Amino acid sequence: MEQYNTFKQEGNILIHTRILNAPRDLVWEVWTTPEHIKEWWGPDGFSLTIKSMNVAPGKTWDSIMHGWGQDFDSKVEYLEVKKPSLLSYKHFGESEDYDFTVSVLLEEVEGKTLLTMKSAFKSKEIIEDLNRRFTVIEGGKQTLNRLESYLTISVKK
Repeated sequence: MEQYNTFKQEGNILIHTRILNAPRDLVWEVWTTPEHIKEWWGPDGFSLTIKSMNVAPGKTWDSIMHGWGQDFDSKVEYLEVKKPSLLSYKHFGESEDYDFTVSVLLEEVEGKTLLTMKSAFKSKEIIEDLNRRFTVIEGGKQTLNRLESYLTISVKK
């Protein structure tokens, strides 16, 4: 199943796939519950303060990511929520040019979860700019690594 742990860029879309050694219901719970997501969201060395989180279409998740000696406001509006298989949301960036949409698909595969996360930006140049300024591609990989580690701890409980 190693072939599922991949990252690729197709033009203006970043695609992360990952096999997680946890049942889909648990992956859904740690992705949609504030007390869980604050434990793993963000790149290595980052922490998260959640101001509000209401996982439902048209509702929002407001948070602050803390890292590199800075605070980064983050706002998400959920577009589609189909428990336990699909989350779709719009992430609001520092300007409209930097807004992007994300779909997170969770599929059951032999008792594990295949996660496919697609982030669609306005252009590949926006991705290049964000990657130059904030290493977003590596940060995305690190965030999923943190999710995987957190799930390992959660599964053992």
